[in-house]
Amino acid sequence: MLEKNESNLNSNTMIRPINPIAAAVVLALASFSSLNVEAASEESNRSSNTVSPHFWDAIPVSPSTAMPSKIQDGYWHGQFQRVNREVAEAKNSKIVFFGDSITWHWNLGRQTGTDVWNKCFAKYNPINMGNSGDITPVMLYRVTHGNLDFAIGQEPKVAVLLCGTNNFVVTGSAGGQVKWDLGIDCPSEDVANGARAVAQVFRRRLPQTRVIMLGILPVSNKTKWVECQKTNARNATLAYNKDEVIYLDLKDQLLLPDGSINKTLFSDGTHLTPEGYQVWAKSMEPMISKIMMAQPLDPVKIILIGDSITEGSHSSSSYRRYLDGMLRRSGHLIDFVGSRKKHNDGETEPDNYEYDVDHEGHWGKDSRWLAKNMPSLLADDTADVAVIHLGTEDIVSGSGTAEEIVENIEKIIETLRSKNETMKIVLSQIIPAKGKAAEVALLNRKIAEFIESHSTDQSPISMVDQHSGFHPTSDLASDGVLPNAEGAKKMASIFASTINKLLSDQ
Repeated sequence: MLEKNESNLNSNTMIRPINPIAAAVVLALASFSSLNVEAASEESNRSSNTVSPHFWDAIPVSPSTAMPSKIQDGYWHGQFQRVNREVAEAKNSKIVFFGDSITWHWNLGRQTGTDVWNKCFAKYNPINMGNSGDITPVMLYRVTHGNLDFAIGQEPKVAVLLCGTNNFVVTGSAGGQVKWDLGIDCPSEDVANGARAVAQVFRRRLPQTRVIMLGILPVSNKTKWVECQKTNARNATLAYNKDEVIYLDLKDQLLLPDGSINKTLFSDGTHLTPEGYQVWAKSMEPMISKIMMAQPLDPVKIILIGDSITEGSHSSSSYRRYLDGMLRRSGHLIDFVGSRKKHNDGETEPDNYEYDVDHEGHWGKDSRWLAKNMPSLLADDTADVAVIHLGTEDIVSGSGTAEEIVENIEKIIETLRSKNETMKIVLSQIIPAKGKAAEVALLNRKIAEFIESHSTDQSPISMVDQHSGFHPTSDLASDGVLPNAEGAKKMASIFASTINKLLSDQ
């Protein structure tokens, strides 16, 4: 196991402790009394012309955020499988702890914190997702390959995340099969992004679960602690949406007044003693109690309906990837729903973990097929908002006229309203298709006419113009039908503008 390498850095470098980040913690605790959690940076931003980085900003690619295609370490893989089994069998587990050996030793491994664990958390049927020596790229694999696959209705109320300390130490797997471009020279910003990426996946995959995101705990190695503090400072000053994420830095509870590590709380300069676990538990107790008494988060469920343009050939050409972040950065709690998750006719797994992959886009299917099958497709999902971009497949294949396409759209909307009579619907005029300008123009005119006559106060239909300003030469892929990355971003921005207004008016 790799934990023995976690504190083996040697340095004579002396540092002066940085200013405490306690303000972020104090604000989180105070705000959470009304379940209105916001980071300190949000308050300061209201009186500032600068925009702080946001929790939901896109994740830059780096060794700390590049997810491997598989776990090639026997121990890591065994712990990964253990967590998958526990999650699959979970019954009323209200809290989970995710992290490396510091988390693992709560009640596994050395079992250092077992007494505290049982006293403070046993009543919540907790799951320990710790994995000794773990690093953020492997953590990203774990959370996207089963560690968060709870059965419907069994999702935890809160997840406690402690990620990143091993990125400054671990450069290879325990068996030596894999080398990682990490270590003490790993940029602290990259490590912060790695921890944030893990937290983002928790929120997307468990949309009803609140997250407590911990700063990296102090270590006795001074060189490493300098980098850890830089990582923590970056995540402490992010803007966070209310009710989603609490950022908590335990530094002030674990250090002495002179900034040195409290040796009574650490067994080896990295791992905690029983007293250290007691401090950790006590620091979280107020917010955990509030979460347990509160209702689960209630995100707006959004279903994205269409053909191959909605499904996309891969993530960069799908507007879904960009729309997700745009809506979340605007402060909305959302959950994309649908029966499909892949790209390219359902053949290609999502090649990016930065968005909610659920959708109802069907490669090669025309409006008639969707209208016929919509009742069965919606069997497991009831959405609050439906976004429809439909008709391109009909026009390109010659399978339907503008009038027939609109009739099929009407049937789809009738099905949506039968599931939710107050459904808000965003209906799009479609993007250009090469060689089909007249057909597209006619359909878009018919869509506008349909909306005018079929929108109701109870279930309004908002029209989105995806055609104007969309340039076939620069925004379409080489096939002249699907959007390229720039076109997908443009579509997402236009959809986001309308959806944001709908959600803000609720």
